[in-house]
Amino acid sequence: MKSNWFHDLLAPALTVCVLMPAMAGMWWRYYFEFSPPHPPALSGTLQTDHLEAGGLVRSFSFYMPPQLAGNAPLVVALHGANSDGEKLRAFTGYEFEALADRHGFMVAYPDSFAGSWNDCRVAPNNPARRQGIDDVGFLKAVIANLQARYGSGRPVYILGYSTGGLMVYRLAVEAPEAFTAAAAISASLPTEADSDCVPSRTPVSIAILNGTADRINPFDGGNKSSVWTMSLGNVQSAEQSARYFAELAGHGSQPRIERLPNHNSHPSTWVERRTWSGGRANIELLVIHGGGHTISQPLVRQPRILGPTSADVDAPDELWRFFTKPGERISLATTRLEVRDK
Repeated sequence: MKSNWFHDLLAPALTVCVLMPAMAGMWWRYYFEFSPPHPPALSGTLQTDHLEAGGLVRSFSFYMPPQLAGNAPLVVALHGANSDGEKLRAFTGYEFEALADRHGFMVAYPDSFAGSWNDCRVAPNNPARRQGIDDVGFLKAVIANLQARYGSGRPVYILGYSTGGLMVYRLAVEAPEAFTAAAAISASLPTEADSDCVPSRTPVSIAILNGTADRINPFDGGNKSSVWTMSLGNVQSAEQSARYFAELAGHGSQPRIERLPNHNSHPSTWVERRTWSGGRANIELLVIHGGGHTISQPLVRQPRILGPTSADVDAPDELWRFFTKPGERISLATTRLEVRDK
């Protein structure tokens, strides 16, 4: 009887010991797993290089199609926290390289310092912030390096995801002369009280793509937190962020609002585009209703911990449209309105 009593207690305990790690593993895979897609059949080459900036040797990679188009743009893509350029390539399904093959432009992926950018926020205590890394200088150096090798005078389009988007805001606020147009994904401007950037007050063309179900970068503004609830500072709402740039460009009217067609049979997400155009710069806010802290596109499902990945808009393709749409662009040198030949 004694042995049966001991067995009755031991068996459930052993079952729990066996099941708990398995359940924990399943939970981790369900919420955190990211399966990088296989790279498509690309015709160009990816190169990795280094340069000195701010007394440090920094790394970046860039993708070259077989042939650059005349006056081909340079697209600079900034990754999020605790990541690098290679991971951003996978996160976007290698779509920027596919677009580069199709349209003949170059894509650069700078790597941050120890997985962090020194953006405008004062709250974070990341390595780039603690050491006062000059990321604006680094990004300018990457652009200058590639222009010196492959031709200057090219349009420069810069985009960033998450903290990479916050770094884009630092460039847009402090150094708009560095690029032609910009885009921020899953990122909003920090509030004035939580920002140490010195605004140049120069109009810039910028697109903002934010999800309404983003728990890390709240769509309506407020406290920006990591998935571990560590405070990363207060941000403005997506609408306030877009209106900041719209007001700089002299847009006093309400935006034109259009609902984009649904490309996904699941009705959980849908997208509307708010556009301020015709002034000194073009501003767009893509509101991804039901979208999370993700890069919306149909090729890759990002980790569930970041929220839903909408397939109703293809962010890389949408940004290429914004950057290169005919009719208007802001001159890199003078920020005056120019008419581009169609």
